[in-house]
Amino acid sequence: MKHSMRMLSVLTACVISAAVFPASALAAANAEDISVTEVSDIYNTTVSAESKAETGETVSEEPFNVFDIYKAHQEYQESLNPEEPEEPEEPEEPQEPAKVPSIYRSAKGIDVSYAQGQIDWAAVKESGVEFAIIRAGYGNANAYPNQVDTWFRYNMEEASKVGMDVGVYWYSYAKTVEGATNEAESCYNLIKGYDLKYPVFFDFEEPYTDSTKTTQLSAYDISRIVDTFCSNIESKGYFAGIYSYSNLLATKVYDNVREKYTVWVASVGISEDTLRNQFPYDFGIWQYSWTGRVNGINGDVDLDQCYINYPYLISPETYTGPYEDGSYTETPPAKVTPTNTGVAKGIDVSEWQGDIDWKSVAASGIDFAIVRAGYGMYESQKDAYFEKNMEGAKAAGIGCGAYWYSYATNVTEAQKEAELFYETIKGYKFEYPIYFDIESVGVAGLNAAQISKITDTFCSYMESKGYYIGVRSYTSFLNSKFEPEIFEKYDVWVSQFDVAKPQYTGTYGLWQYSSTGTVNGISTPVDMDYAYYNFPNIMTYNHLNGC
Repeated sequence: MKHSMRMLSVLTACVISAAVFPASALAAANAEDISVTEVSDIYNTTVSAESKAETGETVSEEPFNVFDIYKAHQEYQESLNPEEPEEPEEPEEPQEPAKVPSIYRSAKGIDVSYAQGQIDWAAVKESGVEFAIIRAGYGNANAYPNQVDTWFRYNMEEASKVGMDVGVYWYSYAKTVEGATNEAESCYNLIKGYDLKYPVFFDFEEPYTDSTKTTQLSAYDISRIVDTFCSNIESKGYFAGIYSYSNLLATKVYDNVREKYTVWVASVGISEDTLRNQFPYDFGIWQYSWTGRVNGINGDVDLDQCYINYPYLISPETYTGPYEDGSYTETPPAKVTPTNTGVAKGIDVSEWQGDIDWKSVAASGIDFAIVRAGYGMYESQKDAYFEKNMEGAKAAGIGCGAYWYSYATNVTEAQKEAELFYETIKGYKFEYPIYFDIESVGVAGLNAAQISKITDTFCSYMESKGYYIGVRSYTSFLNSKFEPEIFEKYDVWVSQFDVAKPQYTGTYGLWQYSSTGTVNGISTPVDMDYAYYNFPNIMTYNHLNGC
């Protein structure tokens, strides 16, 4: 709905940052159509009370009252014996600010399997190793129990006894989505009950992923397999990650899949600078040696450098430190400061954030929240926290939008998703847009014409219901998977992290610039966003989104 003629003048008046607004819209706009409230005043709910007027009534004389005489006597006595003035209270000593852990943390680690045999974990801990990623098994261990790593339980129990922080990995032989599902279930059945402070990694590196082999999987197949395993593990409440060598991660895994999960990259025999040049993507752990030596282990062991504070991100309620990041000897993953922070600062949330203290979120300076309503086309796929998040955000004075994560691969499925989205959100007022989130690996194999039809089916239905609808996806998908007409009809919410500005070639109203934000009131990492239009004024003026 972004470019409809009835809204052009409104948009111009509401745009604070013209850098991302379409030039055609600017030329057609009339800034006098609406007066724009400054963003800082959007949520100002202060009400001035009227002064009470004199009534002009005559007050009758009160009868004699003995308590007035007593009161006068008391005042006289006090005047004869004035009290000593109270000593001013000593100012309180300034309190040190509460310690807040950094999301970055330099830590030395190892990854182990049956190949290391019996490990003396006390000696490993004393040698300075801070974490271990332990192999749980491989393949479909539900069907083939012998594929459980023979030293898994010993390693988990003994490492935990000495206070070692641990994560796990599962070596995959999956060639299909069904195979990845079986492997995820096998992994979960083994690891449930263990206290993990590091992620559950999907180790995907078999020869059929290599394009030089006669039997190979496409990037589309591999991305679906990776996403299937990791999303299954996440649905069980675990922090999921991907492990492989740098070339496979760069060329065989779609950007949107790689960016959804944390990355553990393997590349040995090179410097960190060389690795970052060869693999210019985010990663949390680097496996830099396969021939390391550590006290307590006979023979070679893989060595790893971690850059992310996983123990804090995974278990913030039990985290005990360290709190400072001044001990870094290695450079954490590169972070770039955005150059244009828009007119409002927001977050997007779903059931994965759990219970949110929305009053604390508002006090931290968050202006808006885009709340997930659900995904797919079935009633059971509504977000379990949608209503709770909407009510909490509204009560705290935070403006809201909503999004629907799509799995539609044709227009029929897109229509069903749109109808379910509408049934979920109707009755709510949204000061910010609603969005069609299209980025699943299931649509990545479709061409631009097919994806555009799916998108237009969903968005036009929501538009017909009176909603301001936009399209959300990651940069490379937006640049290559849509016909231009889609962006002439609908607004854009672009996702790209750790850059000064998105490399998306079109215009956009929202930018999701981080997936690892920390906000008071939310115990997990959260997506961070900037808005570039004064959306609350747009919705109110045009009576959209229930406003």
